[in-house]
Amino acid sequence: MRPAQGASGRGNKGILIILALVGAVALIPLIHANAHAVAQTDGKLEATIFSFDGKEFVRAKTTLMTQDGKSAANTKLEHENPAYNALLQKHSYTGDATVFGKKYEANYAPLTGADGKLTGALFVAVPK
Repeated sequence: MRPAQGASGRGNKGILIILALVGAVALIPLIHANAHAVAQTDGKLEATIFSFDGKEFVRAKTTLMTQDGKSAANTKLEHENPAYNALLQKHSYTGDATVFGKKYEANYAPLTGADGKLTGALFVAVPK
């Protein structure tokens, strides 16, 4: 999905602006699926917007932190992650995922362009 014309990805205006740029409507089923789990985890919800270069899903924007406490932006979705193959086939993945050593109940959804080509993915998860 493309951002609206005139929209800027510069600056940190919060996750709501970012989600609006990529089509927040696509996240509604993902957030709804995790609503009960979020209520049980102090409200902590992780989210990522991935870009896709034809082989790698790269975290363009994310709330995730690496094991050394740095932003996980510009890191790649691990090929061992069960969502990787599902996303390559333009399928969603819902289930357990370990990301940067932490266990999550996760939802991944592919993003495609008007031509049907895979352009990225969305990730929403709660810690286990």
